[in-house]
Amino acid sequence: MSNYCYFNGQILPEDAIRFQINDLGILRSYSVFDYLRTYNFTPFRLSEYLTRFENSVKSIDLSLPISKEEITEKIDELLFWRADKTKEVGIRLLMTGGYSENGFNAPENPNFLIRIEDLRPKPDDYYEQGVKVITHEYQRELPEIKTTNYSRALIIQKAMEVKKAVDALYHLDGNISECTRNNFFLFKGNTLVTPKTNILRGITRKTVLELAASKFQIEERDIYLEELKEGTEAFKTGTNTLVLPVIQIDELKINKKQVGPNTKAMMQMFADFAHESTLKD
Repeated sequence: MSNYCYFNGQILPEDAIRFQINDLGILRSYSVFDYLRTYNFTPFRLSEYLTRFENSVKSIDLSLPISKEEITEKIDELLFWRADKTKEVGIRLLMTGGYSENGFNAPENPNFLIRIEDLRPKPDDYYEQGVKVITHEYQRELPEIKTTNYSRALIIQKAMEVKKAVDALYHLDGNISECTRNNFFLFKGNTLVTPKTNILRGITRKTVLELAASKFQIEERDIYLEELKEGTEAFKTGTNTLVLPVIQIDELKINKKQVGPNTKAMMQMFADFAHESTLKD
């Protein structure tokens, strides 16, 4: 059974989608995307994801071929036709630069895809026991938008595997930004600290900050590597990651490699909100 995609004005089975090899997304990584998921078979915070996607598209000097309202309608249609209606799904939005005759200049018509995808949740023991990340000096070129260029994240996969880590925490000259696909948070007692600049402003990150404000002190600011040793707990967030405890960074063990109570509280608060906010009357 095949899920369906929206591609340049048509609803098609995903195995019928074809990109030509002269697409600037393939040749030059001239493309942006976004990714959200459903809870209760309903897209979570769809309007905010669409706004972020539109901003990413504009940032690379492209424009959406249809309105956000029409995108919402197409997503609803794709969800109706999805292969397995008993499972939650991911929703990928992709805009590429289009087919270029000379391999560089962008044509007037970019390619726009909406794809329904199976979710690939993290193992349960990641949430129960926490995970290890390593630090890596790197700064994404366009950190505030979601380009498809994840070359560095792929290059360091082997280094992460060797060190038994599940992710890398980027920094530049010691100033922490984000993980390869997630935002990063550090607890210092009951104060929750997260980087403010040179990051993708994740929708899960935004939700966590909104929820945390009722229980903890919040600081959005620069965090430097040397400050990590002052952390009492840490976690990372993302659409598919949710709120995932981090109990080790390089050789630094956080909270004696135990998932802390504040992180557990945030995990539960986010899960409750995601569920309750997508319940239909």
